Amino acid sequence: MISSLTGKVLELQLDACVLDIAGVGFQIALTPRHAISLKVGDQAQLFTRLVVREDDLSLFGFETHKDRQLFDLLCSVNGIGPKLAMTVLAGMDAQAISNAVNSQNEAAFRAISGIGPKTAKLIIISLAGKVGQSGSAANETVVSALTQLGTPEAEARAVLDKLPKDLRDSDLLKAALSELGKKRLV
Repeated sequence: MISSLTGKVLELQLDACVLDIAGVGFQIALTPRHAISLKVGDQAQLFTRLVVREDDLSLFGFETHKDRQLFDLLCSVNGIGPKLAMTVLAGMDAQAISNAVNSQNEAAFRAISGIGPKTAKLIIISLAGKVGQSGSAANETVVSALTQLGTPEAEARAVLDKLPKDLRDSDLLKAALSELGKKRLV
């Protein structure tokens, strides 16, 4: 597996580049936004994903490790291949995808060429819980969970306000429950 490449940019196209690595030119598919940020002659490091098909080997390149992970998640959705995943990444950045999934905004995905209503719904269902929530969305999820467990909403929000701001979204509920447990023991 080729997970990253560093070399000199030899050629640029709207959606690809050729990267020279020790005299070998690798053609790598990119999003237009990423391609525009590169310049011929510059050194570049790309996080890559090699996709092997029966009759094709394709390299897809990304600016960040997070973008590559998002590409992998999109490719895991039934009916979305690497080219459509790149189209989604070209139309939406990681934060926009995360927001659209967490707010179940199908229209954001339907605005992407090649994605219809069924595929948009499938993306949201498949990626739910797998992409980061914005801080406020994560907080609302925790407040909802705590109120369903019988905690008054005001108390749930007060507990969240006391928690450290640098907690990962996945640790919020656990920390909130721990804080509530301490209050009840006193």
